[in-house]
This record gives sequence, C-alpha cells and structure tokens, in this order.
Amino acid sequence: MIRLISFIVLVAFLAFMLSPRLRAWLRARAPMLLLTTLALVGIALAATGRLNWIFAAIGAALPMLWRLVGLLRFLPWITRLMGGAASAKANAQQKPGDDTPRGQPGSGRMSRAEAAEMLGVELGASRDEIMAAHRRLIQRLHPDRGGTDYLASRLNEARDCLIAGLDG
Repeated sequence: MIRLISFIVLVAFLAFMLSPRLRAWLRARAPMLLLTTLALVGIALAATGRLNWIFAAIGAALPMLWRLVGLLRFLPWITRLMGGAASAKANAQQKPGDDTPRGQPGSGRMSRAEAAEMLGVELGASRDEIMAAHRRLIQRLHPDRGGTDYLASRLNEARDCLIAGLDG
C-alpha cells in the first residue's frame, strides 16, 4: 500500500512539474483543494479514532496563544526599541575620516532645492509655510515619536537652510 501511494505521489509530482496547464489549474483551485484535503484528513482521522491528539494540541496551544495576545501591547515599545538599535548601528558605521557623525546635520551641505523638496514646499515659500511644513513633519518623525535622529536633523537642516535663504 505504501509503495502504491508513493508511486501515485511521484506521478502527480512529475505531472505537476511537466504540465503548465496542470499548474495553472492547481493555482486557480489551491484554496479549495487545501480545504478539501484538510476536511478529508479530518474525516479519516475521526473515522479511525486518531483525532484525539489534534484536540490535545489545540488545547495545549490555547493558553500559549492567550499569553501571546497579552504580549501584543508591548509591540510598539519593542519596535521603538529596535528602531533605536538600528539608529545606533547607523551611527556606529561612520566613515573613517568623516568628522560629522551620522545622524547630525552636515554644515551647509543641503541645497535650497533639496531642502524645499524635503519639507514639501516650493522654493519661494514664506517663513510661515516653511515653519508649518517643518512642524507637521517633525511631529511624525521626531525621535521621541519613533522617528530617527537622522531624519529629524535633516528636517531641521532643511528648515534652517530655507529660512537662511529668506533672510539673506
């Protein structure tokens, strides 16, 4: 019986690998075939009296899942913690000979066009428009709210660059 099942599985596998039409047919009906297979296996296990171990596994997994659901409330804290680790790693990968650490704004490196693009304003924007755009972006990208030091410093640099262009 095992040899017959092995032979049928081998023939089905070869047919699947060699026939693009069969692959397309299976892909279109994959969810239905999966549910049907699970139902047939469940019926076969129930008929032979071997379904008990599945119920035992589900019963053992329920308390663990209940605890994991409780741990989901810590997910934002964990992602913030991992974001801080990524920021620290980026700061540690500083190029040798580069005096400006990563995450700190470079002095005068940003052009006015780049600054305007970063803040989402036009080059001829007024001081109030620049400040409003900066405030809107920094509220989302500030390090205290899950953003990175690098992005916050680049936003500050863009704001300073555009305002200095207005004054000068």
